[in-house]
Amino acid sequence: MGHVYYHHPVDKQFSLNFVNPDAENIVSQIVDYDGDVAVKVVEYELETEFYGVYTSRVGGGAVSEIELDLSDALADMTEDNGTIVARLLEIYRALLSQNEEEEGTPVEAYKNIDIEDLPDVFDETSWEGTATDVAGRLASNLILKHALPNANHRTAVALLQFYLRRINSDFSMPETKTEIEPDTYDWREWVNEYINESKRLLTVRRKNVLFKHLREFGATTLERKHEVMIDLSEYELDMYPHEAKVFYAEKHQDLWIEFVEKAVERAGFPELTDTTGISKAEFAEKIRRLD
Repeated sequence: MGHVYYHHPVDKQFSLNFVNPDAENIVSQIVDYDGDVAVKVVEYELETEFYGVYTSRVGGGAVSEIELDLSDALADMTEDNGTIVARLLEIYRALLSQNEEEEGTPVEAYKNIDIEDLPDVFDETSWEGTATDVAGRLASNLILKHALPNANHRTAVALLQFYLRRINSDFSMPETKTEIEPDTYDWREWVNEYINESKRLLTVRRKNVLFKHLREFGATTLERKHEVMIDLSEYELDMYPHEAKVFYAEKHQDLWIEFVEKAVERAGFPELTDTTGISKAEFAEKIRRLD
């Protein structure tokens, strides 16, 4: 079986960044990394012997300790974007605090919080269609933008709930988490299938060329952390990166619209699949009225 680890088998902070059968090319790649990049190398023997370079940014620290210069960032946004972003960051911070309380340890940052990228989430979302269509697009775009480290999917779920509540204040997401052992939580099974496929699509979208090389070397499956398996035979890899970016973004959006439709049905609000969504301006105005 051509099994390859996407996240390092021992240290999950490291992810696969480069593969090559030539040791000299591996060395050349490593010396080109910036000084804040830590490296681990794993040798694989499949149909072709090759090396995998795993990288991780060092010195991230706890997410809760990252200083956010909100005033300057919000000043550069439109009023509606600024209103939505400010509330989104409140949601994000609350989720991080909840996670730290549940797990008992600070959430480590592997990247900075990219506040300046958040307006793109809302500018690039189509706000036309049903409430579930818009909510699914918002969640998908937030995840694809990847501006919020360590709580990307949880924040997306919270955002779509927050949006739908501005349409129907009685709406509440069905249970999405379960305690698998004392003080350890995981997504419920019905949610997990969507979260895992979302992670697969994100990974293939970013690394289709790398995965194409792996398949040529004899790899059949990749394993992300949390035992999320990627069957390379199920994904189209033979395309340019810019094509993969668009192709898999569309699939990701469809996945999240389907997730929202299933969520509202489970929550007892199936009418939201036929309810017209609200615009960005309406959403922002409803947020302002909460303050």
